[in-house]
Amino acid sequence: MNYYNLLKISFDATQEEIRKAYFDSAKKFHPDKTKTLQKNDHFIQIQNAYETLINEETRKNYDTLFKNVIKKDESLQINAYYSRSVIPLLSEQQLFYLLLDIFSTRDLKDNELPTLNLCIVLDRSTSMQGEFLNNLKLEILNLIKLLKDDDIVSLVSFSDWAETVIPPCKIKDIGKEFSKILTINASGSTEILKGLQEGIKNLNQVENEQQAKLLFLITDGQTYGDEEQCLAVIREANDEGIIFQAVGVGQDWNDDFLDNLSKISGGETQLVTTSQELYNLLKEKLTTFGVIYSKSVKISFNLHPKVKNNYIFRLNPDLSRLEVSPEINLGSLYSGKHLRVIFEFIIDELPFNMTEIRLSHGSIKVETPSNNIVMNRLNYDFSRPVLAQTEKEKIPPIIVNALSSLSLYRLQEKAREDVNNGKFDNATRRLHHLATHLISKGNRDLAKTVLKEVENLQDTENYSELGKKKIKYGTRSLLMLPAPSKEDR
Repeated sequence: MNYYNLLKISFDATQEEIRKAYFDSAKKFHPDKTKTLQKNDHFIQIQNAYETLINEETRKNYDTLFKNVIKKDESLQINAYYSRSVIPLLSEQQLFYLLLDIFSTRDLKDNELPTLNLCIVLDRSTSMQGEFLNNLKLEILNLIKLLKDDDIVSLVSFSDWAETVIPPCKIKDIGKEFSKILTINASGSTEILKGLQEGIKNLNQVENEQQAKLLFLITDGQTYGDEEQCLAVIREANDEGIIFQAVGVGQDWNDDFLDNLSKISGGETQLVTTSQELYNLLKEKLTTFGVIYSKSVKISFNLHPKVKNNYIFRLNPDLSRLEVSPEINLGSLYSGKHLRVIFEFIIDELPFNMTEIRLSHGSIKVETPSNNIVMNRLNYDFSRPVLAQTEKEKIPPIIVNALSSLSLYRLQEKAREDVNNGKFDNATRRLHHLATHLISKGNRDLAKTVLKEVENLQDTENYSELGKKKIKYGTRSLLMLPAPSKEDR
């Protein structure tokens, strides 16, 4: 039993971090909360780990077991790109951009890749009935066939109540369970909370730290009255290492709500309009999760008093606006792929005698199942010189490309805010601006959708639901960056 992995801490964890990890784990596995014998044994192991590591002498003796073990992942590389090499000394606020490019130079072997524990949570409410649901069931059956023999799959269907259609089982043992999906029929209303709770219960039936746990919600409707409970459930699932992804089908689902759920665990929400689109999307996701390198990458921020973290967007491997908080889950890292995130900082007016600003310092934690010590920590210090007189400089192309596409995504965000606030003229002006830029970039179909919504605003003072989502997720898709060239660095 590896005590560091048991408490989910790095080899260089401080006593304060050990103490916090213990109390967090003990709260989860305390016998008063969990009655199972397996979890009671786990609680005893957590106590043993804490008592060993919190004492300097016993920890030192315990660490001798790791003499020949790699305690740091030297293959992990983090490149930081700044919008300016020098911060100008201004008597007003200014924007500053940081793009982090995180990747591993080590190629994982097949036996080092974690197995997948996938639970699909499928909306079976009345609005899903008909040919679409029948096609969807067939596509999910085809999808399950793509999984590896030792991967685990379960399937939950829900409306105003939830049931496990396929209980957690390895693909090689799925047998007759496989065809149960064809028995799903549509009825009832949409209560997402019940589906999420049942799905998380299935994922947690299999305790294996080497697995990547993925909760995949497919819904075409909105849930009412349980939104805050859903958010709380996904936050707790995130603490347990579960990644949440969502797919909205058609036009009537709440995109803001699903986006808020997804970004808790560094996941993504996407729009589909046909069962074939859903199959293609899920196939792409499962292929990606098949080469997962790190289950999560989290960054903690200690910002300078003059600096505010204003906006965060993940650019690769999938696209999502992330939650601004002291510790941010940037998402998963995949073998052979880059994890890229852009941060927008607001820097307040700086004192005239400042010569350097420490924008932020902290750590980036990477949870890599294939490593002996699963949790790895890299400390960072993002500092820039400050000068009263600065020369005009070339912004790194990777940031220019990101900001160019991000400006289009933020245009549609601001247009939606204008509509919500009744500022229809402002929204129309922004959408015309957006359409012009899309045409210049060759995205004529998306530009036509934008102009159609301009007509809707003029006629009804509102968006169409499908058009609104197509603009949001269409402009989001423009943000995928190519691999950085040498001149970016």
